[in-house]
Amino acid sequence: MLVYTTAQLEKYRKHPLTIQQTLNLEKDLQQRDAQIIAVKPVTVNGTLGWEKGLIYSQLSIKTQLTYPSTRSFEPVVLPINIDVQEFYSSDLNTNNDTDSQPEELIIPLENEQLDLQSAIEDNILLSIPSQVLTTEEQAKGTMPSGKEWTVISEDQYQKNRKQAGNSQWDKLKELLPPDDE
Repeated sequence: MLVYTTAQLEKYRKHPLTIQQTLNLEKDLQQRDAQIIAVKPVTVNGTLGWEKGLIYSQLSIKTQLTYPSTRSFEPVVLPINIDVQEFYSSDLNTNNDTDSQPEELIIPLENEQLDLQSAIEDNILLSIPSQVLTTEEQAKGTMPSGKEWTVISEDQYQKNRKQAGNSQWDKLKELLPPDDE
């Protein structure tokens, strides 16, 4: 586990701690997301250090997840290659200079400890796209269907809706006098 106390990290005020690890996070990630089928070893390279009173991490995370297609549930291998920069603080009231990192989120530390493994897992899970398709599904654009049903795209729905009209309402309109506005 990659857990560092703030006391340990204080040693790296002048020179950041270099991290080069290969982690097996398959079981941990599967516990957090039951849809994950498999995870290759996770390669993490980066640094941990202090900047303006905050602990920072700059990490490059690489792995491959096997995840089910959102259409067919066929396994799809997702390459994960993300760069992450995060800032942490045990006391959010000190040195929270909004001019120095206006766009950065400062993550509070619990019990004066930085659990880097949880941060790595969080970022891997956040990088899973909401739509996962096999290469065949991407190429053909096929949608799932069943005996008496089929899934259609939003565009196809709008097209069908315009073509079909609503014959029930059209019949009622014939009974009413024309609207002269």
